[in-house]
Amino acid sequence: MSRAAGSGLLLVAVLLTGLNLRGAIAAVGPVLPEVRAELGLSPTTAGLLTTLPVLCFAVLAPAAAGLGRRLGAERAVLAALVVLALATGLRVLDGAAVLLAGTVLIGAAMTVGNVLLPAVVKRDFGARAGTVTGLYTTTLAGGAAATAAATAPLAALWGWRAALACWAVLALLAAVVWAWATPWAGSAEPRPAGRASGPPVWGSPLAWAVSGLLAVQSALYYAITAWLPSLLLDEVGSVHAGAAAATTFQLVGIAGTLVVPVVVRRWTGQRVLGLAVAGAWAVLVAGLLAAPTAWPVWVVVGGLAQGAGVALAYTLIVLRSADEDQARRLSGMAQVVGFTVGAAGPLAVGALYAASGGWAAPLWLLLLLTVGYAGTAVVAGRPRTLADRLPLRGWTR
Repeated sequence: MSRAAGSGLLLVAVLLTGLNLRGAIAAVGPVLPEVRAELGLSPTTAGLLTTLPVLCFAVLAPAAAGLGRRLGAERAVLAALVVLALATGLRVLDGAAVLLAGTVLIGAAMTVGNVLLPAVVKRDFGARAGTVTGLYTTTLAGGAAATAAATAPLAALWGWRAALACWAVLALLAAVVWAWATPWAGSAEPRPAGRASGPPVWGSPLAWAVSGLLAVQSALYYAITAWLPSLLLDEVGSVHAGAAAATTFQLVGIAGTLVVPVVVRRWTGQRVLGLAVAGAWAVLVAGLLAAPTAWPVWVVVGGLAQGAGVALAYTLIVLRSADEDQARRLSGMAQVVGFTVGAAGPLAVGALYAASGGWAAPLWLLLLLTVGYAGTAVVAGRPRTLADRLPLRGWTR
């Protein structure tokens, strides 16, 4: 196989891996009412089905980075895809305890892909790294959209257990292609554990801004993903509206992710894009608060926001890193900070809903988060890397 063909196969493997990094989580929302009814889950426990993977993204990110250094990113990601397939298939075989345990394994496997894919892309795709990052976040959104769209119809035919378990096939496919492609990556050899080179990411204001952007993006995305069907069931009185909204939210997100590679190629900075994403998130939340019956409009705008937001967050990890090692370290930090905050989103919404008996308080909280998104975007969107020692001033798109 030629080098060009090998590079193309690696790109396919990266895109297929991205397809699996959110799907098993997004699949739960459309069937959450059925899962709650059969297993007798409280609103807070039901929120854990979305929150536990996000907690794994935060808590296990340093371990995932360490695993990549010891095994090599290629072997670590392959192992993660196999675990993801097994956990997706096995979590539905018993009651709530098994479902939650399987969800933790799913989160652990996804964490490895979250942390190590940016480093692989930074190393193996050079000047195209920003564009490739935007493309694999497109498949990430596509995987979430596909599972959100198809799980409810499959559950109507086979039940929610089979509908959730069938997505293990996607992880197995990605594992096969990844194993085939990785000999053509820049290096499949494990790297000796040791001290990282370059400036420490935890002391960098820019690294904190990138991490903060991912934090707010994650809190908004997972809160809406987990609770949008339930919100519309209460406010509109229709299970079908909730399922349609969840599907639309994920599907439109694919279009949102496609915006980012185009903008990255044209603009040296990403501030304007970040502020536009913040505004679109605000439209979704304010619309649901003021006029929930007009949910199709708000969900389309919000879908664009969540797609562009996740693509922007991962692209900034790559663009603000000077090399592969820095990308791995910044990715680990951003996901510790980002998903620690992100994990609180569904839980906070569920707790506020249970305490207040309505959706006004949760939505006001989410609206406040959109302001935080705008603030972090202004800092993180400036065109520089962690290796630069530049003042935080000036304005570049």
